[in-house]
Amino acid sequence: MAGEGKFIDRLMVGTQGQLPTPSVTLTGETIATGVIALVKDASGKALLATGTTKPADAGALYAKGCLFIDTDVATGTSGLYVNEGTAASCSFKLVTNA
Repeated sequence: MAGEGKFIDRLMVGTQGQLPTPSVTLTGETIATGVIALVKDASGKALLATGTTKPADAGALYAKGCLFIDTDVATGTSGLYVNEGTAASCSFKLVTNA
């Protein structure tokens, strides 16, 4: 068990003894009214977010492909959205069953 920590430390430290820049960040940061980013990419854009209202289109806080979970939907209704826009101008579309 003691060796596992050293192994993980070696994975986390870059070749120059520096921690590498993370490609994703786990967070619980409020990024807009009623919206919490759970995971962000290296650019600081949300990859996974949750909240009570779908983000308005044209915002620049979300990566392309970001998943948004609307936690305030009726039972039996999908609350999963995906950003089909860009990182500069989001456009969330409801993900439905095929």
